[in-house]
Amino acid sequence: MRTYLLHEARAEFSKLVERALDGEPQRVTRYGKDAVMIVSEADWAKGTGGKATLADLFLKYAGEEGGDFLDRNEPLARQDRPLGSDFLADA
Repeated sequence: MRTYLLHEARAEFSKLVERALDGEPQRVTRYGKDAVMIVSEADWAKGTGGKATLADLFLKYAGEEGGDFLDRNEPLARQDRPLGSDFLADA
C-alpha cells in the first residue's frame, strides 16, 4: 500500500484512483498523520454482502507490510445505526 502526503495526493489524484480501482488501497496523510484511505467501491462492498465496514477493510489489509495493527482475537464493535443518529435529540 502506497502512502502519499496530502499535497502529493492532490497532484496525483487520478493515479491514486486508478491504483485503488486496480485493488490497491491508497493512504493519504495530513500533517504527518494518517488521514484517509482511497479504496474502490468494489473493495468497499466486498465481504459483507454490500455492507462493508471500515473495520472489514482494515482487517483485509492489516497483514500487509507487517502492519498487523488489530488484535484479531478481540471482537470488533459493529453497530448498525443510521447516519447522524448520534445527533438526534432525545424524544
